[in-house]
Amino acid sequence: LTSWYNSPADLNFMRGWQDTVIPEAYASGHTLHLVVWAGDAEQELNTAYGPACGRTYPLSPGFAEDMKQLAIIFRGPTQNKYSQSYQNPLYVSLFTEFQTYPCEDNTWRGSENYYRALKDQYRLAQTIFREHAPNAKISLTWGGWQSRWDDRDKGGGRSLMPHFADIMKVSDFQSFQAMDSSNNAQDITDMTRLLHSYGGSNRTSGQVMVAHYKPDNSSQTTWRNDLDRIFTPANIAQLQQNGLFAFSFMDEKNINNSEASYQQARQIVQTYAR
Repeated sequence: LTSWYNSPADLNFMRGWQDTVIPEAYASGHTLHLVVWAGDAEQELNTAYGPACGRTYPLSPGFAEDMKQLAIIFRGPTQNKYSQSYQNPLYVSLFTEFQTYPCEDNTWRGSENYYRALKDQYRLAQTIFREHAPNAKISLTWGGWQSRWDDRDKGGGRSLMPHFADIMKVSDFQSFQAMDSSNNAQDITDMTRLLHSYGGSNRTSGQVMVAHYKPDNSSQTTWRNDLDRIFTPANIAQLQQNGLFAFSFMDEKNINNSEASYQQARQIVQTYAR
């Protein structure tokens, strides 16, 4: 079950889930998944590494306390009738589409200071979640377009990935989104293969999650073609060999477009989910 955290304002309603919705979900056998996104405006700022430009919230002083609150809310209670909550993990896809957070997107050169500071905040959030939500597993979340090109001079495209190898190697799993408006099947194949190679020191860190999938323009044609290509026995077997263990539909719009679409999604879940 996937929830989105888009800004500190979301804590206002999420706190209301802490004593009922979250523990009941764990107790019913569900695994929870939290996507953390920062969509605030970009601006000039100072970091420990020097001047930078990008979205301010992930680097803000209040970020750590907000992550603590999220961890406490989503961990489930520790001692009561729902104590079995820790049997199921909490997957956290942190900083989704993080390549768009600096003012200069998708490349290392020109955004080094911002990215270095963001990596520090990732490590901080990882420490906070592990302290306050022992069932949490944390990943850095890529935009799924990053595999489409390579620019070694600027550290762009696929060449951006090695700059985050240190983070991915200490992560519990890898994750990325797939939201292209015309075709996501190839991105999912390529990103799964590339991210799987950055597995860290524990047995789950080579696992890869599609953290949120939907055509960004809500195209039903793209959605149908994507699912027809992705969810075949042979393709799923190949993706699983490359570490794919989870796939999250972002919302219900395409699923509820028609009875046929709903049945297609339902069949996929019944066939491949476990």
